Amino acid sequence: MNSHVPRKRLALLISDPSADYSQSVITGVRDQCAKYNYDLLVFSTMVKVCHPDKVYLRGELNIFNLINYDLVDGVLVASLALVEDQVKEVLEKLESDLRQHCTKPVISLDLPFADYPAVYTDDRKAIRQVVKHLVNDHHCRKLYILTGQKDYVVSEARAEAFCEQMKAEGLDGSKDNVFYGNFWYTGGEEFANRILSGEVAMPDAVVCANDYMAIGLANRLIMDGVKVPEQVRVTGYDATKDAMYNTVSITSYNPDVYGMAASAVNLIHKQIEPEIPEEDVELLPHYGLRIGRSCGCVQSADDLRLLQGSGLNPNERNRNPDGSLTVNDMQGLHESYMFETLSVIQDKKQILDTITDVSYLLQPYRRFYLVLRSDWSDPASRCLNGYPETMRCVMRCIPQNESESENEKRYAVDSEEHAFPTKQMLPALDEERGEPVVFYFLPSHFSDDTIGFAVLQTSMDAKRTADEVSTLWLRNVNNSLHMVRVVSKLIDYSVHDSMTGLFNRRGMEMMYDRRREQVAPDESFLIWVIDMDGLKHINDHFGHEQGDVGIMTIADAIKSISDKDDIAVRIGGDEFVIIAAGRLTEQDGQERISKFEKFLADKNAAQPSRLFDITASVGCVCFPASEHNALDEKIQEADHRMYEYKVAHKKQRND
Repeated sequence: MNSHVPRKRLALLISDPSADYSQSVITGVRDQCAKYNYDLLVFSTMVKVCHPDKVYLRGELNIFNLINYDLVDGVLVASLALVEDQVKEVLEKLESDLRQHCTKPVISLDLPFADYPAVYTDDRKAIRQVVKHLVNDHHCRKLYILTGQKDYVVSEARAEAFCEQMKAEGLDGSKDNVFYGNFWYTGGEEFANRILSGEVAMPDAVVCANDYMAIGLANRLIMDGVKVPEQVRVTGYDATKDAMYNTVSITSYNPDVYGMAASAVNLIHKQIEPEIPEEDVELLPHYGLRIGRSCGCVQSADDLRLLQGSGLNPNERNRNPDGSLTVNDMQGLHESYMFETLSVIQDKKQILDTITDVSYLLQPYRRFYLVLRSDWSDPASRCLNGYPETMRCVMRCIPQNESESENEKRYAVDSEEHAFPTKQMLPALDEERGEPVVFYFLPSHFSDDTIGFAVLQTSMDAKRTADEVSTLWLRNVNNSLHMVRVVSKLIDYSVHDSMTGLFNRRGMEMMYDRRREQVAPDESFLIWVIDMDGLKHINDHFGHEQGDVGIMTIADAIKSISDKDDIAVRIGGDEFVIIAAGRLTEQDGQERISKFEKFLADKNAAQPSRLFDITASVGCVCFPASEHNALDEKIQEADHRMYEYKVAHKKQRND
């Protein structure tokens, strides 16, 4: 009897996992989950929810339709990351989904979300410290705060802390110095325009409630000739890479998002395992004021070193325990020429093998899974909302140093046994493991057409999360999969007759070259040449539409007598060829001709009111496979026999 007790699972819903805020949330949740022995399932778009290409964004957001809430024990919603630039639709859709399908505890992070409990970072302390810095170190007296949307808890809390500290400093702490934005670049730009136009008096400093607005404000002022920080000092909040690397680096505050996210795990833990004591939240040392040039200070070398060494730098190289270098950074990704390598592949089996070959760029990871629709390679088939009932795990990559046994395969590709019900999300979730892990579920799509999804499995103590490298890597994979299916379709068009679906002459030659490589020298080829009788007469007297009916009927007759490995061809308007190979004789050829004629006779008998019968003339030739270079000659021979057949049958009809 299996005594294995399933490990608890938490789901984290977030966007753009490479963003600084998302990275802090993920690591905080992950580290606290590890203390409780919980698996963590991260469902994320690879772009921000305010991405300008809304069609592409729909393909990204579909990842949230994959979630089966019955398979998790609690849900964390990174609400602040899901409403950037006043985008409300994403949270509204998630609220509807959770109401309908989720009976488990739900916690919101950093923003009110429906009536679910929420946890917040300590914004008040942070804003107070920023105001103190501007007033005491830079002697600013006229300060504004540019906060987020009006009536947002986060926006109002930061505004209130600003006003309180201004009053504590003996300055104007009235609401007259509070201005509302949108937590996005445009909010800062719009406020800058109000200052530049004279609508709002020029201040000594502006405290922005996040870095995006600070960047937008500072850059817009500078564009119009206002010097930052000499004329106006600007500060931000969140301490992002964008702020540090801005033309004028932005003084900002690094809030304890990590601790807030870990506290959210504790809140869910109390609900799902109240009998188990709560674990303390680790206090990391690098939170607080981060100095840039925008406030007038000299940028801190320690802060720059911290940024370079904290894992936030996309060009940071990682050393393995044995001292070897893992090329898994942005520079390594570019140097790999991954996209160029993938873009030349035209075969769907080969593309999966090649993707596996470049999976080293994601290391270190425990597993990488690529899950696709069974019809992913057909561009005519589209999936715009949700996922099919069944998905297929076409790829499972395991780094060589992570394999649990010497006999374990490094990867498996496109096997029938890897099809599974989509409601499972991923069969590997149910595998018994000695320690908890993180699963990152990321969308695989082209534009708004969902191809499938990818899953990156890492250990709890992995240095990196889903980041710039993994998201760009997967974008390259998504684009290459789409290119393969488009190229396959173009090749299909180029080798098939559009009316009948049979091969055309080019397709016949290509398939014959392949077939002859598979045939043993002691086997034979059979070639039938078929010519529809009286097509011109039918077109002239009954119309081309009826002529097309006749052509399609001949094609159907050909398909009815062709085996799956046969090459069935429409050479021209009324000319057809069938090529078969194997242990065949002239007698086999005559038997198929009889079946062909019977098919047409039955069709004609079923249409007694039709003004004409559909008939065809057939010639057949059999030759040894050792004469494989004689295709044109043998087709001509079969064509000659077909002509003799046509003459004989015409004479019989006239008699």
